[in-house]
Amino acid sequence: MRITHIYHSGFVVELESCNLLFDWYTGKLPALSADVPLAVFVSHEHSDHYNPAIWGLRKRFSEVHYVVDEDVAAKAPKGVDLVSVVPHQSYEVTLAKVPETIRISTLESNDEGVAFLVEACKKTLFFSGDLNVWWWDRPQDLNDASDKFFRGELARIADKKVDVAFVPLDPRLVDPAAGIIAYMEVVGARALFPMHYADNKTSAHACLTDPRLKPYASHIHFEDVCELVKCRSGYVSNPV
Repeated sequence: MRITHIYHSGFVVELESCNLLFDWYTGKLPALSADVPLAVFVSHEHSDHYNPAIWGLRKRFSEVHYVVDEDVAAKAPKGVDLVSVVPHQSYEVTLAKVPETIRISTLESNDEGVAFLVEACKKTLFFSGDLNVWWWDRPQDLNDASDKFFRGELARIADKKVDVAFVPLDPRLVDPAAGIIAYMEVVGARALFPMHYADNKTSAHACLTDPRLKPYASHIHFEDVCELVKCRSGYVSNPV
């Protein structure tokens, strides 16, 4: 399994028989085979998660299927093969060259749109979108409510064994690591990739020194491109 962080919250996951693209709005895509089915996920319509350029991917790849928030689906050109999603629902996607159905469950974001739990090619992935503990410089009761909401949504998937999770680590926040800590406490993952830090990569990486993250250090990956190899404790990465 190869993971490529494109920019901000944009990721490509290359699996055995299909590729998954999450919240790509800018940055160069890796060199993907045009013959491998591509599933494109968009969590919501914010400009740092959605770009109409995604619809043009149909010209580059032989099979593209879109799984997008209902507001993004409303902007789709005619004839696009898509599933329009809302929170707290389950969906299935069948790709011609993928032997198993892709199964998707959605959570509700405490910002906008959805988060995704995706089961594909015998892997389970969680993509948070803008669902997070948004701990801003504001009254504490609002931050506490954000943490409670986040944990409440995660409780819906607490029984899942997640291979890879993508969770915000935004250094603009008063407590940037709160979302990752909550996620690992409630659900957990064999590998976790921080996201949603735009051009603040150095600051985001510095946030990983938070002592509360020490129990999860071996699960957190910050490489731009890496091959994940399964091991007894989770995954180890081979930087590419």
